[in-house]
Amino acid sequence: MEIEEIIEPHERRQHERRVLRGPSQIQFGNQPFMNTRTMDVSISGLGIVAPVNPPARTTCTVKFMVPITSDRHVTITATAVVTHSIFTRAEDGFKVGLMFTGMAAETTAVLQRYVKT
Repeated sequence: MEIEEIIEPHERRQHERRVLRGPSQIQFGNQPFMNTRTMDVSISGLGIVAPVNPPARTTCTVKFMVPITSDRHVTITATAVVTHSIFTRAEDGFKVGLMFTGMAAETTAVLQRYVKT
């Protein structure tokens, strides 16, 4: 069974995405944070490239930066759930889809402003 078949339609990002390339970090449970790279972001989720293949529905903490202006960035720390993960040779890692859970209104506003600009 493919991961695509496991994830319910309401668990996939339904919001507009914007490319967001940069460093990020992900943490599973009490494990140390590991370095990842962001691919895209929406107000409901984040796409990253990770060195590991996390199972769908795994809860994690993710840290990433969103540019507010050309010289100012905001660091966002969010709780998320893995929706899918697939190896991609082109990116030399696993493309991981994350769906945010319990996002603060202020953080959602920052993401919405970034996606809409």
